[in-house]
Amino acid sequence: MSILRDKASGICVDAEGFRTAGSMVSVLPRDPALPCVHFFTATPDPSRSVFKPFVFVAGIKPAPQVRSPTFLQDPAKQIPRFQSSVDRRHELYRRHQAALELMERDQ
Repeated sequence: MSILRDKASGICVDAEGFRTAGSMVSVLPRDPALPCVHFFTATPDPSRSVFKPFVFVAGIKPAPQVRSPTFLQDPAKQIPRFQSSVDRRHELYRRHQAALELMERDQ
């Protein structure tokens, strides 16, 4: 992950009309009984992004932290639609934003 964040080497680019679009690191265990773990930024500029872990296996249940919240009075389902707004950001996104703010403050 530190290699993908390295701007001096030219691997991480955020200037001159070109930007690193997203980054991924995979952990592939030698033991076939163990799942692979893939870390994605899903955002540009890995030097300012958080690598989030994902495991792809059969029968996995989605974590509640990555589901958008539901609302009893959902503006998308009322007539007329979208007369009000709600915060649909899921927990993982909110935590990513908080980590990004901390990273930017530390620079």
